Parts: sequence; structure tokens; C-alpha cells
Amino acid sequence: MKASYVSTAAINFGLRNSTASMQRTLPDLQLETVTGRNADSGLALGSKTGELASLRHDISVIKRLTDTNDLVSVRMRTSQSSMGQLTAVGDNLIEAISLVLGNNSQKGAVAITAKSGIAEMTASLNATVGGVFVFGGENSDAVPINDYEGSPAQTAFRGQFATAFGFPIDSPLAANISKADMETFLVSAEADFLSTQWAGGMSNASSDVPDVRVSDGVTVKTSISANEESVQKLMFSTILASEMYNSQLGDSALDAVGKYVVENVTEANGGITKMRGTIGLSQERVERASAALEVKKSLLETFVIDLDGVDPYETAIQVNSLLTQIEVSYSVTARIQNLSLMQYLR
Repeated sequence: MKASYVSTAAINFGLRNSTASMQRTLPDLQLETVTGRNADSGLALGSKTGELASLRHDISVIKRLTDTNDLVSVRMRTSQSSMGQLTAVGDNLIEAISLVLGNNSQKGAVAITAKSGIAEMTASLNATVGGVFVFGGENSDAVPINDYEGSPAQTAFRGQFATAFGFPIDSPLAANISKADMETFLVSAEADFLSTQWAGGMSNASSDVPDVRVSDGVTVKTSISANEESVQKLMFSTILASEMYNSQLGDSALDAVGKYVVENVTEANGGITKMRGTIGLSQERVERASAALEVKKSLLETFVIDLDGVDPYETAIQVNSLLTQIEVSYSVTARIQNLSLMQYLR
């Protein structure tokens, strides 16, 4: 029978290698305990790694669409709110004019209401979400509406008035303008404003509104363009009231202006209300699309967990067991290091 000899050094080195191996395993187990999935999916799944990558890609796409839908929803709420403010401007103007028709002694109040309305409309149409102008159409990085005061549009309107009547809008001679002449001027002034002055001095917006993809095969328009005819008519009517009710027009001509503005604003507000309804339908579509995406994402995440998930309780037990083994290994290693002839002879 042959005797075998094992030195303390050999035992010590063996324990060190075993401890090092456990220390390398421990971080992966701790990571799995925290994340609930394999630390190395490729090693754990092998040929099924491609399936896992595909599922995660699909989840990533859904998350991007969901984020887009959240932003789209904010834009549509902003659009709805702004259009509500536009119709409120129109309602206030109709109310102010109705109070002075036939008795223009308080016409200054209409001028103030109209001037304030121009500022409110400009602010509403220049609303932004995330640095993007909601009513800019495809020109979403440009301010849709310029200030009217001092603009080329104001210069053009006043120039048209002077050309039509032979004197500026603030001249006392305006008191002699007849109702018929004023009605003729209003028709031509509106046509010129909508065709030339709007694009040439008031608006920087694009008439084209881009579609936004909110789900597979589903696109919606998140707002309207500031160039919509109803918006232009409302702005023109408000400008008309601001200019004319601040002039020296006689009662008959001013009443003609008032009736013209009320009819135009009523028509414009009706158009804007219809557009709000269209945006409202888009909001419902986005909500349904987002709900469907959430269901799909939840289902895919379940597949990922089934494929790549680990039992956190079992992993926690393995971590505790491994920690215990490492502590024992350290303890044994320390005792072996103290085993020597010199230690024995002391």
C-alpha cells in the first residue's frame, strides 16, 4: 500500500481557487435577484436568444409609439384649448358689438375688445408643445402668426382703405362714408386679406398638417393649420372691428361694419367648432391605440419573463448559500495558513 502526502499549501491553493470561483458566480446571482432575469441571457437560452431579441425589439417599438402618443395627446389637448379660446374671442366680440348696434356712443368698448381679441388670438395660435408650434402645420419650427400692429398686413389694410375712399382711416372725412360704399369695401377688403395679406404679412404657417403614426396602420392629425379659412375669417373680423370702431365712421357705416363682423364671426366660430370635433375624434383614436399598445406590450413582457425570467426566491437562496460557503472557505483558509511546524513548536 502506497502512502499519499497532501501538504497544507496544496489544500490552501485548492480552497483559494474554489473561493475565487464562488466570488465570480456571486455577482451574476445577485444581479439576477435584483432584475429577475438571467445575468447572461445568451448563455442561459442558447438558440432561443434570437427569439428573446425579437421580443425585446417589439417592446421597444411599442414604447416609442406610446411615448409618441403621449406627446400627441398633449398637442391635441393644447389644440382644443387654443381653439376654445378662439371661439371665446369671437363670442366676446359679438356680444360687444350687439350692445352698441344702433347706438355707437360706446364704440370705444368694441375697439378695446377687438384689439384685445387680436392679441389673444395671436397668442393662442402661437401655442407650443415641446418647442413645436401646434398650429404651424409642416412649418412647426416657425411662429405661425405675426403681431398685427405695425405689420405689413396692417399697412396693406389701411392702404386699401385710403385707396378706396381717398383719405386715411383716422380722417374725420370717414363720417361721410355711406353704408353702401362701406359694404362694398368690406367685401373687397376681406377678399384681399384672405388671399394676399394673410400669407404676405400675418402667417408663417404651412397649410399642410402632417399625419402622425400612433399605431400600426393608424395615423391622425394632431391639430389644424393657422391658415384654415375659419381662422382667417375670425382674425379678419376682429381686425376689422379694431380698426373701424376706432375711426370716425358715421352710425350707418359703422352699423354695416358691425353686422358684417357678427355674421362673419358666427360663420367662423361654426367652422372652428367643427374642426374641434374632428380633433376630438382623433383624440379618441389615439386613446384606443394607446390602450391596445399597452395590452400588447404587457403580453410581450409576459413572454419575455417566461423565456428569460428567473425565480427571485430560488436565486436569493442560492446567493445566501453561496455567501455562507464563501465565509466558510475564508475561515478554513485562515486556519490552514496557521498550520506550520513553527506554530506547533511554540
